[in-house]
Amino acid sequence: MCRIYNNNKNNNMKAIPSTSIDYERTTQTNTLGYQAAVLRSLRAANVKFLRYAILDSFNTVRSKTVPIDHALRILKRGDDPFANPVSIAEVCYAGLPPSADVPVEGAGLTAKNVLALRPDFATLRVLPYSPSTAMVMCTSHDQRTGELSPLCNRGLLEKAMQRGRDELGVEFTVGAELEFQLYRLGSDGDELLPVDSSTFANSATLNEQEEFIADVYEKITQQDINVELIHSESAPGQLEVVLGYENALQIADNIFYAKETISAVAKQHGMKALFLPKTSMMTAGNGLHFHYGFREVGSSSNAFGDESTLTGISRRGGAFMEGILQSLPALLSFTLPTNNSFRRVGPGCWTGSTVSWSTEDKESPLRVCLDLNSGGVSNVELKLSDATANPYLALAMVLAAGSEGMRNDLTLRPMNEGGSHDALPESLTASLDALKSNNSLLDTLGGSLSKAYIAVRESEAATEQSLEEEVRNALMKS
Repeated sequence: MCRIYNNNKNNNMKAIPSTSIDYERTTQTNTLGYQAAVLRSLRAANVKFLRYAILDSFNTVRSKTVPIDHALRILKRGDDPFANPVSIAEVCYAGLPPSADVPVEGAGLTAKNVLALRPDFATLRVLPYSPSTAMVMCTSHDQRTGELSPLCNRGLLEKAMQRGRDELGVEFTVGAELEFQLYRLGSDGDELLPVDSSTFANSATLNEQEEFIADVYEKITQQDINVELIHSESAPGQLEVVLGYENALQIADNIFYAKETISAVAKQHGMKALFLPKTSMMTAGNGLHFHYGFREVGSSSNAFGDESTLTGISRRGGAFMEGILQSLPALLSFTLPTNNSFRRVGPGCWTGSTVSWSTEDKESPLRVCLDLNSGGVSNVELKLSDATANPYLALAMVLAAGSEGMRNDLTLRPMNEGGSHDALPESLTASLDALKSNNSLLDTLGGSLSKAYIAVRESEAATEQSLEEEVRNALMKS
């Protein structure tokens, strides 16, 4: 394409190569037009605020709100209203424990820098439980260079997924089982207690909490989140919400939005939703189980199973599992990241307590699941995970371990059939010690994030609390 103009000196028409200025100007105009359409649509829907959100490394929600009218004023000036309008201090990403906003010594992070939040508008949701607000998940970037920060957990998961596509030719898919307990004030009005004493798959909770269940289901699905199943679980007042398979980043986003929705709707119904892994040593705990599978890039078929093998697991599926098993002691520092998490683990707890796998055995940490219709292998479930974990970080590290197994074409060890197996760490401290010697996971995490994460988790592990104190604090924050 050329730009034609008249040369006044010789009256000859000349052609000069056009620059990219016109294209860039058109692109910028179109972009601002799209942004104006989004903002005006939100305002027309009576949305007044746009909330920018991230999860820090320790699963604390950090967010800031921009009024829609302010964003439109920026747009009228011809500027991009979404170009780094919000920042959060760097130390908030990996230097502060969930118990208090006090920097942990040794984390290597101070109040010196801020990170700019860049919204991913594929995650934009109007919040049904807070309809004046829309929320969007963000990645976090260096305020000077614009580069993705090594402290950004969401970015870390994106990179793990991209490596899977580029190096292995696979797209990882993940489903999730999210468990929680409902509490409300007892008859004396002084103490918060579980809403019932029902058991697994009992109809009592479904009947008595139908209004809440219907409300939370409606508000979750209004956010374009696929709910496959809802049922009561084994602990008092406990429910499980099963979220359908998505790519790994989408399921992490869905977990974030689902938890926020469940907590908010519970409060609207005069209750509190507790995701704490263990609330009583006499009852079952709350987990966040992940179901992992993968497909070849460009294909819609599950590539985890293979009917021609003795186990029903494909060669690459077995390598994926073996990669996880070899790093499982260290991975627990991300999937079971609190002292309370390890109260839920042990023989008879249906979580697994050894480095092993089995098919359809709820006492195995890696449980191979069979399709109810075909009977073939469909996915592998990691049961050693709970909702105190940051889902972006936990998924990134598990996928990194599994991908390492696939890259090295590891052979899956024999199924657990009652023999002797390596015991898993029995504490967060022991799991962190395993992480310190796992160079592959440390490389994935990166120097600055690994230093900060280990320092803060060790600080938390050294803080002794009784189970009663943990429950009380969780209820206060929920």
